[in-house]
Amino acid sequence: MTLAPLALLLSLALQVAPAAPPPPAAILGQWESAVRNKGGIGNILEFLPDGRVTQISAAMGDTTYELHGEWLRTFYTDEATGEVRESDLLVEFEGGDRFAEKGADGEAQGYSERIGSATPGASPLVGEWCSLFLDMLTNYRQFTADGKLFVRMPIVTLRGTYKVEGAELTVAIFGQPPGRYPFRIENGQLFIKSRDGSDRVYKRSASTLLKGY
Repeated sequence: MTLAPLALLLSLALQVAPAAPPPPAAILGQWESAVRNKGGIGNILEFLPDGRVTQISAAMGDTTYELHGEWLRTFYTDEATGEVRESDLLVEFEGGDRFAEKGADGEAQGYSERIGSATPGASPLVGEWCSLFLDMLTNYRQFTADGKLFVRMPIVTLRGTYKVEGAELTVAIFGQPPGRYPFRIENGQLFIKSRDGSDRVYKRSASTLLKGY
């Protein structure tokens, strides 16, 4: 017996399958439905560099706010009518990482706790917060220093893997058969063609909420 065949077999055994090509940088990160339904429900997609994907069905709201002393004033625009609705709540901080919300009668309506760290030199309200909605769902809010308020409430979260081959996106959500979808990125938006032939359009997330969720 010669050593050549043995060496060849050992060499073949040690060979490693070539690594899958990395996903294109343009698709990485978090995307949100460009159009939500009347209840503000839409989808959030996050594509990670290691081939994992998260899909979140969530209630979403983008609005503005003002803080006048202890009063938090928020302004919501009805997308159907363009009417601006105003809401006022009394905010009482309990340290730097928790605050209570109260109505005009002083009755507590809920509590919020900070996620992460406070922003030095900014209003104590600036940052990311979470609270419970109906004692069942976690409601996340982000107050920015320039008066923007983002609200995200996850309802259903699905996880899986994905890969990109040319202009086709293959997604395998755990527990479901994989799906293959043509996609394109135009003018900063992500278009994914669904099984019925229509395009689902996504835009980059304006907030940092639910990233890595």
